[in-house]
Amino acid sequence: MKPETAEKLLVWILRGAGVVCVLAIAPMLMPIAWAQSAHASIDLGKLPGEPIVEYLVRGMSAMCALYGGLLILLASDVHRYRRVITYQAIAILTIATCGTIIMHSLPVLGKYVLMDGACCWLYCVPTLWLQTRLNTQSAKNSSGE
Repeated sequence: MKPETAEKLLVWILRGAGVVCVLAIAPMLMPIAWAQSAHASIDLGKLPGEPIVEYLVRGMSAMCALYGGLLILLASDVHRYRRVITYQAIAILTIATCGTIIMHSLPVLGKYVLMDGACCWLYCVPTLWLQTRLNTQSAKNSSGE
């Protein structure tokens, strides 16, 4: 694969994953009744009404949206941010794998945990592979070396 093609694909993967993650701003801002309705509609039962649950729902959504913003920023210069792109991809793969191993057997949630882990692998592995196809000379020029 040509380095230019790898760069374009990497940018699109980062942007695409970033936009999907940024959409998590909606659950952070929506009324908790909507979250309760969504929870019930996917057969997870009644969402507990304790304040800690609302805090965790909104906090996780905010972190996901923040991560999406980071991915969009990283896509703006894949050569300059090469090390950060590698770090975040390896970190997400590690967290997703550990989370899947630990939580896949949770009643009812298991299939959602597996889907989440699979989605992380579906964009992080190509991200890491495409980085190996980038022109390293461009990376040196972009970092000022």
